[in-house]
Order: sequence, then C-alpha cells, then structure tokens
Amino acid sequence: MACAGVWTLMVCVLSLPHITAGSIISAAVSVEVLDQDGSEQVRAHYSLVSTLPCPALDEVCPEVHCRDQLSSSPLTGLFPSPGWCLRQWQNTIPQNHTSTLQIGSDGVVSLYSRADLSVRPDTNAVNQPPYVSLPPPVRIRAGCPQEIPVNVMDLDGDEIRCRYEKNGLGEFMRLNEETCTLLYEGGGSPGQYSVQIRVEDFPASVKILNEAKPFSTVSVHLLITVESRADCSTVPEFTGVSPAGGAVIHVLPFGEVQLSITVDSSVSEIAVIGPPGLFVSPMETGRNSQSSVALSWVRGPNQFAHLLSICFAANTQSLQSRIRCIWLQQTRTDPLPPGTELKCKERELQMTLVLPMSFLEKLHVSDLQLNDPACPVFYNTTHVTTTFSLTGCGTKRMHLGSELLYTNTLRSINPNSTISRAGTLILPLACRIPGQQAKAPAFKISTPSEVETFGAVSFWIEFHFPGEGPMAAETRLPRIRSLPPVRAARELRSAGRMDTLDLHVFSNCSLAHAELMVGRCVESDTQDFANSRPLLNHGCAPGNGTFEILTSISTVRIYRLYLGSLGIMGDTMYVECLVHLCVSTKQTQRCPDPCTETTDKALVNSIQTHNYTIRSGPVRLIKATETSSTTAIPSLTAVPVAKPSASHTSSHTLDRGAFWVIAVSLAVLFLQFVTD
Repeated sequence: MACAGVWTLMVCVLSLPHITAGSIISAAVSVEVLDQDGSEQVRAHYSLVSTLPCPALDEVCPEVHCRDQLSSSPLTGLFPSPGWCLRQWQNTIPQNHTSTLQIGSDGVVSLYSRADLSVRPDTNAVNQPPYVSLPPPVRIRAGCPQEIPVNVMDLDGDEIRCRYEKNGLGEFMRLNEETCTLLYEGGGSPGQYSVQIRVEDFPASVKILNEAKPFSTVSVHLLITVESRADCSTVPEFTGVSPAGGAVIHVLPFGEVQLSITVDSSVSEIAVIGPPGLFVSPMETGRNSQSSVALSWVRGPNQFAHLLSICFAANTQSLQSRIRCIWLQQTRTDPLPPGTELKCKERELQMTLVLPMSFLEKLHVSDLQLNDPACPVFYNTTHVTTTFSLTGCGTKRMHLGSELLYTNTLRSINPNSTISRAGTLILPLACRIPGQQAKAPAFKISTPSEVETFGAVSFWIEFHFPGEGPMAAETRLPRIRSLPPVRAARELRSAGRMDTLDLHVFSNCSLAHAELMVGRCVESDTQDFANSRPLLNHGCAPGNGTFEILTSISTVRIYRLYLGSLGIMGDTMYVECLVHLCVSTKQTQRCPDPCTETTDKALVNSIQTHNYTIRSGPVRLIKATETSSTTAIPSLTAVPVAKPSASHTSSHTLDRGAFWVIAVSLAVLFLQFVTD
C-alpha cells in the first residue's frame, strides 16, 4: 500500500459487464462484533443494488441463515436503464470471510471482510470495524473529470484507508487512499466498469500505515456507468435545506428522522439508498422548477447496524449530481432495572410509568419532565411515577410499518447553565398499536371498529348542472385546479346533448377533520360496467375532461366533467367510484393527497377506513326540450349500498353505514434508557 495521501494507480483493465435484467450494480458489506463473549463470528450487514426485477433472497445469498431485511416496498430507481432496486440482509459469518454474490449467469461479485476480535490495549475493548456506505448507481460522463467519494466512518476514531482490489477503469481512475476518494480523469469509452475497494482501519498512533496491519477490513463493489460525452456544464445541485454530506444524526429508540432533499432544478428523479423502513415521498416539482422529496425513518426494535447510511443523488437523462451521504447512529441503550413498569391504559388512552428511585441516585429527580414540561412527574422516597394522555403532554404519533406508535420522553433538564456532576436521563417511552389484532398471554386486546372511530357514515353520488344543487355556491364560480378545456365545451353546445356535468361525491361523516378521499372513478354505458372509461385515477384526472372543483367542506368532492373531451357519446351513463375516509392524527397536517401519494408505502400520520365502492344509477345525458315532460336535471343516484372494494372480501352483507372493522388496539409497551 502506498503512503497516506498519495494517489495510487492500478492498471487492471477488465472486460466491461453489460447491465441486463438481474445484474448486480453495486454491493457492500459491514460487520459488527456479536454481543456474546468468546465468539469467533461476526454479524455481517449486506446491501445490494441490482437491476429490476428484484431478486429473491436465496438468489443473492446462497449461504444458510441469511436474514432478509427487505421492506414491503423496496427502494427503487430509474437510472441506469432498466432501473434498479435495493436488497438488504444480514448473516452470521466467520471473522475472516469472503462472501460470493451472483444473480443468474452474470459475473460473480466477492465481498471480503475481516474482524480482529482481540481486546485492543489502547481502548480495553474489541475493535469496531469501519462502516462503508452504498451509494445510488454512479453515473459519470466521458471526458468530464469528476471526484467520487467513498463514504466511510469508524466509531473508534481510527484512521481509515481505502485501497483498490479491482479497477476496471485502469489508467483513467485513481484513488486517494487517505480521503477514500475516486478521481475519474475523463477517459474511457462509454460503458460499465467495475471498481472494488477494501476499507481498512488502523490505530491513529501509527505514523507509517503501509507498515502496519489493519484491525479489520470491509468491502464495497461499484459498477460505474460512463455515459456518452456531453457538455461538462453544471450538474444539478442540492439546496441549503438538504442535509450536508457526512452529517451524523443520533437516533434514540422510537425516534423519528425527517429530512427534506431539494435540488435547484427540475430532474428526472432523486435516487435514495437507505436503511430498511426508510420512506421516500414521491418527487414534487415546485413553481421555481426545484425538485424535492421528503425522507422519514422511525427507529423501532431492530438488529440493523449501529451506524446506518442514507445516500442520495439527483438524476436527469444525461446528468447526475454529486452524491451525498449522511449517517444515522442508533444510540446504544442500557437495560432498565427490575421493578420498572410502563402500562398503556387502552380505554383511558393513557400511559403510566413507575420507575424505582434506586435507579436515579445520581439524578436530581426534581428536574425530570416529559415532552411537555407542564405535565406533572411525581416522586417519593421509593419511586418516580407519571401518568399522561396519549393525546397530550407532547406525546407524538407516528407510523412504524403497519404499527402506530405513541411516543414520549422522560428526561432530566438541568435548569442551571453551570457544570454539574449530576447524571442525565433520557428515557424514551412508547406504546405500539399493531395494524392487526395480536394475541399474547401478558395482555388483553380489544379492537375498536370503524363505526367507533368515524361514526355510522355512508357515501353517495349525485349529479348536478354547474351552479345548481346543494353545492351551487361552490360550483357557480368554481375554484378549479387547472383551466377547463373551453374549446371542447363549445363544440358540444350545438349537439343537443349535455356538454358539462358536475359529479358530486358525499359522505355524511361528522368526525372533526375527517376528509373524503376519492381514488378511482370509471364511467360505463351499461349497468354491469362490462366496458368502462376512466374519469379519475388516484384522485387525479387522467386527461383533459375531468377537473376537480375545490370545496370548503372536507367530506364533499366535486368534479366537473366535460363529456365530449371524455369521449362519452351515449344517451346514458353509469359511474362507479372507489372512496374512503381519512383523518390526520396531527392537527397541523392533512391526509395525503391521493393525487400525489400514489404508493402505499408512505409513512403517514393518519387513520383511514377501508376502500368502498359506490355506484350511480342511470344518468341521462340528453338535454330536456321545452316540450319534454322530463326535468332538465339528470337522474341522480339515491343512496347506493356501500360495499368493500374488490381488495376486501367478506361473508357479511353490508347495509348502508355498515363498515369493516379496523383491527387497531393498544399493545405491548417498550422502554429504553440512555445515560450520558
């Protein structure tokens, strides 16, 4: 190995792999020492980016005891074609091990790792190997020099050095061993090139590292895409609200991390690689052409690595921004003493904590407080106790997968600015509400129904001419999301048929802040809907013929239909819509807009009913004449029977106002404790 700070060059030209379905794009391994003493094994954490479709676990990890960490909605991206997805898993392996990864008949990727399990004389503890992050697929432009950082971190504060194991770009790629930075000098033909790097940690006291033996080694494999020569102009840049590269965020148990990533221009995607359970919102483009996504991650009980990385890059068809990576450090916790009790009182929606005073000998118990300092914390000579509401005292609500969490924190606050030798307590408290009924011998669970949550409600459809009906004040001078197709409306006025009609969707729910959500609506010429045409999809108009009219009532949705633009030419139509109710658990937020939240992986602070299908009766589309005995108002749906959508089945017959039961109940509690 060359001396620290010297650029090293390895000429080793490999054949260029071709990215096809089932190819490995990048992979990394980090290892951690197991808790038990005397073990000669370590826990390995693997991350792998492959082309779509996502491979099964046994395809990428043929070894036994692999534990899948695939989330229900794996992270994916668009570039390079045909797109990629992230797989993550862990395994217990020997302290010196080479893992062989292969998908299908493509080339093999080997990841080497080694850990020194002896006690270090300088720390009197076993060494912690370094961590290496896995970035989104790397894209560079031929002829445009660029630096590519390899993001690494060591919790022991050791010196970290990187060295090539393989370098497909040969003389066109150099490596700074000290900073772990790749320098692409601009050469090489367009294609994909393998670069494999070993990351090693050394004692900080050693001056000549090339003569020292590293404590441990981990590996990262990158398949770098060199694209056709293009203008080496400015690439997309992240704005100031985006987290800085290299930032470290300490996360307590049940803590939530919320980040915003914004790019200064319109891009095709913001690609993100992160830990299992990371939520990435759909990308939005603002009026100033900025592109942004929101990230959210909740630390629940897990066996993930203590240090987790989130890496992101902005992509256009021909450009990629600089890649940034940040770190999430899961703060280690100490066990709670015997006699500690935390109970969730289901009916009262309360949490009660009892903590032995012997556990708090080094603390000023008078300084203890919850998230809301106004909520009382009591103590005597034996115990500290507090009882607080799940809807007050600063208690937060958040989602952890399919579970709803209520969290608060008991902490000691030193009111004085002077240095004190008193200890510090940070005690996260959490009640978990599972998404389905749970069973365990230690507690009893009941399941409130949708009727108990939202009340006895129903849904129905009505049709009215613009400016008429119960919402006439809203439709006479409507506030429409975008301008209506005036030309199409004019073309139909002489056709003897209706040209414009307002579709009203109602719910009689009286729950405060409840919102009616309309997902999909279709139209058909026949009552059996054998052939149908879309009116709405995810609450959005699929074309130029449907426009939403904004209303002041959250349980009413109105859509203006331009029948000619929608291609509705018959005399009669029938309409079917998929609807549900939603209420946000935070008063400062609204439910997710179905027009933008197109995936169900979102980490949303809301409670929803199941989806229900409602249908209209026959709607006459012929204009009434002066001699006609029929009214000019189209026939309306009375009140159809609300029934579950096709995705929910039941053996029960639902009358109007009958709903499925949401299996939501208070369950087992979790306590954690950390001291400074």
